[in-house]
Amino acid sequence: MASPVFSSNYNGDVLDYIIQESVLGLQAVEKGSIYAIENVSEKISIAKMVASANPIGNREAMPTTKTATVTWSEATLEPRDMMVYIPDINPRVFESAWREFQPKGALPDKVLDHQIQKVFADVVLKQIQNQLGRLIWQGSTALGSTNPLRFFDGYITRAQASGTNIDVPNVGAITAANILAILEDCNNYVPDALFEDPDMVFHMSTTTYRLYQEALRATTYKGLAYESGAAGQFAGREIRHYSGFPNNVVLVCKASTGQDSNLYLATDKVRDTENLVIAKLRPEGEHYFLKALFKMDTAFSIDSESVYYIGS
Repeated sequence: MASPVFSSNYNGDVLDYIIQESVLGLQAVEKGSIYAIENVSEKISIAKMVASANPIGNREAMPTTKTATVTWSEATLEPRDMMVYIPDINPRVFESAWREFQPKGALPDKVLDHQIQKVFADVVLKQIQNQLGRLIWQGSTALGSTNPLRFFDGYITRAQASGTNIDVPNVGAITAANILAILEDCNNYVPDALFEDPDMVFHMSTTTYRLYQEALRATTYKGLAYESGAAGQFAGREIRHYSGFPNNVVLVCKASTGQDSNLYLATDKVRDTENLVIAKLRPEGEHYFLKALFKMDTAFSIDSESVYYIGS
């Protein structure tokens, strides 16, 4: 993904990777589950066409009978604005903290060393990735104005609101005692046309995946892989787990980095002339600020091909 424009009062571009890495560093992206579309400044629509079942009818020499219907619809991704802002960076703090990273320049006009910039970027980036990792799954625009997950609707929020996805009957909260049965139910609800698709993947939280491993270790007949925790599949289908995924939820859908993925993500890193800037807070002062602007949204490409379980 292209690097954003970087601006500062001093030479160097140590922080220019922060927006790029905040997206590429997401677990769901790293594990190949999401098709990410960049440079979406306002919104983008994903075309969906579905043909009616049983389209074959009787032969007519002069056809007058309609035998099939193709329904057109769109899923829209509309990235929402978000910001990172640190208003008070004091370069002189590092004079005693990191001798080798001392700010350079005359005393009245200290300039942040590149290594100090990198430290700031890494600390901020880690927390950006943590928040985005929860947002893409659990985000909801219905949340309050101070909730950190309020910026856009994540996949699980969209699955809950969908009237066309495939809901698996609720048998309660997921535990080590019932998780194998729940996964079996989810697998049984996968449409026949997608049953052998290798990209139809189980998605769950890391906590839920630990319950799955616990259940495997408790089985009477098992192989070495179960005891070692190496099993990352169920019924021949891959299991991917994420720290930002909600507990008591299982989602089965096509997941890849290509356009056939059911999980789409749109982001805009280049709409503004400056995506990230680090500069003096005030011309006469010694303190600096860090500000980053970026946008993001998620959507299913075809939610009717996703299998969803939520326990309670």
